Amino acid sequence: MSDSNSVMRCRPAGAGKQCAAAFVDCGFALLCGVIAALLGHNIPVTFLVMLESVAVLAIGEGSRGLTPGNMMFGLRTVRVEGMRDVTAGTLPAGMGRILVKYCVLIGSTLALVIGLIAVICSPLFAKDDLHQGWADRLASLGCVDIHQRVEALEEQPVVSRQIPPVPMPRMQPTPPVPLPKTVADVSKPVPMPTAKQVSPVPMPSEKPMYPVRTTVEQQTASVPVTPPEKPQTFLFFEDGSKRTLSVPSSLILGRKPAPQQTGDIALAVPDHTGTVSRNHARIELVDDQIWITDLASTNGTRVLDESGEETELEPNVRTRMHVGSRIGLGDMGCSIITSKSRRR
Repeated sequence: MSDSNSVMRCRPAGAGKQCAAAFVDCGFALLCGVIAALLGHNIPVTFLVMLESVAVLAIGEGSRGLTPGNMMFGLRTVRVEGMRDVTAGTLPAGMGRILVKYCVLIGSTLALVIGLIAVICSPLFAKDDLHQGWADRLASLGCVDIHQRVEALEEQPVVSRQIPPVPMPRMQPTPPVPLPKTVADVSKPVPMPTAKQVSPVPMPSEKPMYPVRTTVEQQTASVPVTPPEKPQTFLFFEDGSKRTLSVPSSLILGRKPAPQQTGDIALAVPDHTGTVSRNHARIELVDDQIWITDLASTNGTRVLDESGEETELEPNVRTRMHVGSRIGLGDMGCSIITSKSRRR
């Protein structure tokens, strides 16, 4: 098990939700074809419009894991290794794997309509806990429910360390005193062991005989005074990474951010869901105040304070927030924490 920080994860989506989302996506492509047929009355144009709608579904699902059905039921299409290995991260499908999945779906339509329906309903027959359909299994993809969060990494067990016993010094036995063997020997004095005479140690002449008392001012001046450390400010992300922030400073958070004003610092957000905009939000650290501004992002910015109250920010409106509040950038989250100074 890795010793990194905990990462918030999502549970695999149920088979019923996956099938319902797939039927919604098929209805989207069919609706586009019906509209094209009613407006153009041309079979080739209708077929081309349906292919374009399928391409739109593939691009959205490959880049962000989103389709109309996934958005309706709160699902995301991700790589299967991120669901089985907690250290792999939750990553979008990617266009290579999505191409394999959609080739299987399009090829199943050759077996009349029954083949496509069987592929869509295949998650119902899956025996594993990931509920993978046939197309997802061939493309090494999975589906997660973003409304069901779990803790991916468990805490490390505390292992007690045994302290080795300290050997006790052995005491040397005292030599016995010889006793008199006869009555005549009782009158003789018993020789007792004599202690070694220790020569007196001469005292140095330069030291005074009595200790010299020092004043309180002299004692205080001799003790070095360590100034308290300044508190540090950190930005923690959900994947366990953190960044040290300087005060004052102005940060631009996003998927691939760029400075908007002079002095801005671009800070890339580790986006594993594809919901963070290129330039998502601005954070300003001024003395003991923190200000946040949503930069007209696609999926919005939210602030959840310590009391549990969540605020949806309006675009381009500067809002004050408190230390320790959770910031939601799309489906990704981060927090600003300030360490307290310690006295030594």
